[in-house]
Amino acid sequence: MQDEIKKVLEMLDEGKVSKDEAVKLIEALKEVKDDEQSIPQNKRKRFLKILVKKEGKPQVNITIPFSLVNWGLNIASKMGKNMINVGGEDVPIDMEELRKAMNDPEFSGKVVDVTDEEEEKHVEIEIV
Repeated sequence: MQDEIKKVLEMLDEGKVSKDEAVKLIEALKEVKDDEQSIPQNKRKRFLKILVKKEGKPQVNITIPFSLVNWGLNIASKMGKNMINVGGEDVPIDMEELRKAMNDPEFSGKVVDVTDEEEEKHVEIEIV
């Protein structure tokens, strides 16, 4: 966690974030560490998998550990970000509901499965 705090301080020095934003980011990092320690070991090994295909060929195929996803959610909520921009349109996100789903050991499988037949794109987001 010290490396992450150093990065936040470097961002502050470079003027990329304000003092208030740096404080929020560091608080979010500490909360994530506390959250991770309270999660049972069997839940720490879960991942969010994102697969994007265009014309049947993989364009994006990433697997992200939940700890990183939780970190991002924590920072987004601290920064007041409760929307993501998808195709130029803001889509609201309920961070608390997303956290509940991710921390539910019984919850797994696809959470998003979208096909755009006109663009020949397919997006899958899955908890594994």
